[in-house]
Amino acid sequence: MIPLTDPILIIFGTFILHQLLFWIYNGIILLFTHIIYPNRSKEYKIQKDVYVDTKQVKECAKTVLINQIFILLPALILTCPLFLHLGVKWHIPFPPWYRIMFELISFLGVTEIFFYYSHLILHFSSIYEYVHKKHHRFRAPIGIASEYAHPIEFIISNIGPVIVGPLLFRSHLLTTWLWIFFALIGTINHHSGYRLPGILGNGLSNPAFHDFHHAQFTNNFGLLGILDRLHGTDKAWQAKKLKQQKIKNREK
Repeated sequence: MIPLTDPILIIFGTFILHQLLFWIYNGIILLFTHIIYPNRSKEYKIQKDVYVDTKQVKECAKTVLINQIFILLPALILTCPLFLHLGVKWHIPFPPWYRIMFELISFLGVTEIFFYYSHLILHFSSIYEYVHKKHHRFRAPIGIASEYAHPIEFIISNIGPVIVGPLLFRSHLLTTWLWIFFALIGTINHHSGYRLPGILGNGLSNPAFHDFHHAQFTNNFGLLGILDRLHGTDKAWQAKKLKQQKIKNREK
């Protein structure tokens, strides 16, 4: 039996957690929306007139798997010495719950900053055509497409914003794994194309915000909407929400 060591847990533990969560959760979404309840799920689809065929799903899955094996895994191997240098711990004692909560909330802010600006840069005309356009092939995204990206984008905008927080706070590996869990569920949900009832369709989990970005390209670059509001990159989104609210008010 291979003994558990810091490098093994940081590299392979994190990679296995990511892989299991990514493919199982995406599999569940595809199972319910395309096989078990294909008709019922249509009422929850955000862009009701745009669908993805089986060929596109297979191509997407192939590219994502290549990214995960040949970019994510090497990235974990390369950053592992940095985590060890910063004194990242994985064993008992675990940090108190309030420390974990503080760091998880802080990670949201850190990710908003790094994701917004890296994402905005990817939309510069000189970069978009060669890098980010690949991700936007899915005008109406699916969960798997959350990691369907050019290798450069996958590093800068997928991996980078997620690991910056744990590095800055020198977080315990437990906290980092919890963050990966919530971050991965969040980004998959934001790309799912469906606004389901309950917690998965509201608040920070509301996929309509990022789905609108895929439909319009020029709005909603961030995660929380804070920097979009600050920089005025959510004007079309706000106009749409206002229009929807007016329609609702007339129907009452």
